[in-house]
Amino acid sequence: MTNVNWERWARATGIGFVVMFIAAFIVYGNPPKVNDSAQQIASFFDGHRGRVLTGDILFGVAFILLLVFIAAIASTLRESGRGGWGAVTIAAGATFIALQAVTGAIAGGLALNIAHPGDAGVISALNTLLTTGDVVSRYPLAAFILAASIGLSRARIVPAWYGSLGFLAGLIALLHGTNWATSGFWSGTGGWIFVTIVATLAWTLVTSGLLYMKTAAAPMPERAAATPAP
Repeated sequence: MTNVNWERWARATGIGFVVMFIAAFIVYGNPPKVNDSAQQIASFFDGHRGRVLTGDILFGVAFILLLVFIAAIASTLRESGRGGWGAVTIAAGATFIALQAVTGAIAGGLALNIAHPGDAGVISALNTLLTTGDVVSRYPLAAFILAASIGLSRARIVPAWYGSLGFLAGLIALLHGTNWATSGFWSGTGGWIFVTIVATLAWTLVTSGLLYMKTAAAPMPERAAATPAP
């Protein structure tokens, strides 16, 4: 019977998250801006109901994979004597996913029946919450990236250059938490969101790949003999 190395595959779920997130992002489409009119917001969510709800499902699967990946990082840090950083990684990562789940619920509600027919004030308010919830979620995202990067670097599980990559990705995510402009590049739906997404996905892909190769290079533990030696 084949012995499945579950730890190895858990570390690879970061790659699966990246693939599913990109698929969800493409299906979901370009959401309305934070300062769009209620009519524009309703037109998107009501006119693209199927795309939004399908995107929500794909995002849900992606975040399940991310949750497994977070647990794999934390487990690796604990085994390496960096349990404190592992605890921060789990707490921050779980908080980020929880906030993303709230924004997904708001988007799903708008697409399901709130946008049509709906009150203009309610639609605008929910769209604003959708944006601000995403902005606020970048604080725990930054904490997750930085904690994981610092822990893995100090444990010397990853190459020396990895620490700089983690710091840059964490800083980019943290700066997204300052996107409180009502319009333009620095708004919650402005251009910086794409910088954050690319940086986060790149960091996740590199981290997952390095941990997967680390597990693959490690020798498998030998099984004890089934019968006692004569």
